[in-house]
Amino acid sequence: MTMKFSFLCSQIYGDTEHYRTQTSWPVPSARYRREVGERSTDFALDQAALAEELGFDMVSVSEHHYWPSLPSPNPAVIAAALTQRTERVRIGWMGPLVSINNPLRIAEEAAMLDQLSHGRLEMLFLRGTPNEFVSYNVNPAETRGRTQEAVELITMALTEPHPFGWQGRYYRYPTISVWPGVSQHPHPPIFGSGNSPESVRYAVAHGHKIGISFYPAHLTAQLVQSYREACAEAGRTSRPSDILYRAHVAVAETEREARALAGKYYGVGGFGQAAAFMGRGATVASELKPPPDPTELGTDADGRNRGADAKGKAAGFALGKLNFSGTPDEVVRQLTEFHEQTGVGLFDLGFSGGGLTEQERTRSLTLFGQEVIPKLRHLGAAQDEESADVR
Repeated sequence: MTMKFSFLCSQIYGDTEHYRTQTSWPVPSARYRREVGERSTDFALDQAALAEELGFDMVSVSEHHYWPSLPSPNPAVIAAALTQRTERVRIGWMGPLVSINNPLRIAEEAAMLDQLSHGRLEMLFLRGTPNEFVSYNVNPAETRGRTQEAVELITMALTEPHPFGWQGRYYRYPTISVWPGVSQHPHPPIFGSGNSPESVRYAVAHGHKIGISFYPAHLTAQLVQSYREACAEAGRTSRPSDILYRAHVAVAETEREARALAGKYYGVGGFGQAAAFMGRGATVASELKPPPDPTELGTDADGRNRGADAKGKAAGFALGKLNFSGTPDEVVRQLTEFHEQTGVGLFDLGFSGGGLTEQERTRSLTLFGQEVIPKLRHLGAAQDEESADVR
């Protein structure tokens, strides 16, 4: 196997003028304009189709609430649209926030998406962040337990061939029998959060791959090492392609153009502002709910790493930071060094900083597909072959 690449399909609301000066969370929906919203979604789907043409291996979607920067409250809907706009790429549902949603509904949507895509679905089950808990009025102190129970329930609902009941701590159903069934057996591939050592151990114990978001290389390397060690203890092999890393990237023909692109990517109206929104949401969460024990925040490291402040800063977490940027050759070098330091084999990349024009996003994506991916395909092949030999 070789290095793999996923395109993060972000429905970024295209008119930053209407919310870039917003200083509170959430952003009032009165600022929404129909024509901008519809165009933004159409453009995101067009970009996903282009990514397939350019050789990407997967297109992914994520769930966020109350943000014009990331207006994707139901990623299953966008994933369903992507199944009809693409033919080859995997569909990454990455992912439903299981702590705030109905797990049985997630299982049913997973089965439908796997059917619609003819067996191309991959799933990453996430816990969420404090601002998401506020959105759905969920007690943050319960979200770890809810997430873990929900993941077990979803998995059983997708694999159990006969009707069954569920009487758990957080969820109770007298009878469960999911229709339609999944196209992949026993179920579509599952990623778990890899954003803390605790979540890594949980993922390995349940046979999941892992997904890591936005961390710098040295912290990512530590989490990957934890994953490898846990796999070895469990008698499992670990391959680079089992480790997904979500990041932002911007590519331009010249260094000067790349610097300008980077400034717009996470400047005013870009992902720096998204991180600030997240921080304000976390502040609201702390004001409305008693703060949970910090040890209960490990699944997504959300207390320490996702609790960004109003300037978009967080300890070790870089949502507002552009991870890879430059000319094609510079981005090749950056990704090569990151892979060599961390062992990551699947990059889930966003190209749609809110401050960029459609033309700039399209050009960046095209340059990456034409001039970066072909030079990186060989990375990860040796490690995957070694893993296959061990098995």
